[in-house]
Amino acid sequence: MNASTRSGWDARSGRRGSDSDPRRAAFTLVELLVAVAIGLLILTLAVPVLREIKRPSITQATKDFLDACSHARSKAIMEGVPTQLVIREAGAELSVELAPDGIVGATNGVSSESYSSITSPEGRAPSFLRRIDDPDVAFESINVNGRSFMQAPATAVRFFPNGTADHFDAVLSWQRREGRRLTIEAMTGLAEATSVK
Repeated sequence: MNASTRSGWDARSGRRGSDSDPRRAAFTLVELLVAVAIGLLILTLAVPVLREIKRPSITQATKDFLDACSHARSKAIMEGVPTQLVIREAGAELSVELAPDGIVGATNGVSSESYSSITSPEGRAPSFLRRIDDPDVAFESINVNGRSFMQAPATAVRFFPNGTADHFDAVLSWQRREGRRLTIEAMTGLAEATSVK
């Protein structure tokens, strides 16, 4: 055995061999910090791109419906006045607005002004407004309090200050291949979505 091998010096590479310094096998603190910094930089650049990735249309429409129901229920409870979720154009538009006084029964809380305008008779804009831009996403059925409103130009679901709501049951479909059953439970006013085939 020659002297260079005994001292741990590798003559070919010009460095000490790893057998002479066992601590060299680990990362240093500086190397770890650089790796973390690079990872954070990549993550910072990737988050906006990931936010731009579009959800499937039916998933987004379902989320918009659930958000609208949550908003309408919260508004009714917090402000102490009946609030309604209005569905226009067979589901192409969802808005939350104050429920008009004294309108019940056949019109299901939709004032005549609400059929054609997204502003209330008093000129107030809705507190929540979403549009479903994909023509392949549409309601197959809309039932409020056991009555079909599929042919109505606008349908309203009322939420009350005590946390209750009109009973709502509908099927939202995408290209008639994938569907979601949307329900609002009357006693709690909570909305739910389940997949249907």
